[in-house]
Amino acid sequence: ARRRQEFVDTVKSAALWAFTLSIAIAIAYYAMGFWIISLMTDIAEVRQTAMVYLPWIVFLPLIAVWAFLLDGIFVGATRAREMRNTMLLSTFIIFLPAWYLLLPMANHGLWLALYIFILSRVVSMTVLLKPIIHRSGLPL
Repeated sequence: ARRRQEFVDTVKSAALWAFTLSIAIAIAYYAMGFWIISLMTDIAEVRQTAMVYLPWIVFLPLIAVWAFLLDGIFVGATRAREMRNTMLLSTFIIFLPAWYLLLPMANHGLWLALYIFILSRVVSMTVLLKPIIHRSGLPL
């Protein structure tokens, strides 16, 4: 509809709600992580191993929220092609090399590669967002 202020207000509101919810989820994982893991398994060794990686899960919502928010903006702007391209770029240029280089860190390296992948999606979609908005007639 080319109503810039409504678009900006909607994005701001969505970002606020998304970030607030991501904080709540991170706190829930932090506070109830062991309980959640205990619901999934009663094998002590599995629980113990899962607890080693729980910090990665606790912080993931705080990072991933921005990629998911931008996904929604791109879908709403009918820019699936650009979203796909950022995913391909992030996978092949960022994630796979990061994963390979972080192999010595074992599972922690895989988690770190995932975080790098998500952050690269956020950066690449953010870079593409301004031209998309500009082409749509909504000057920034």
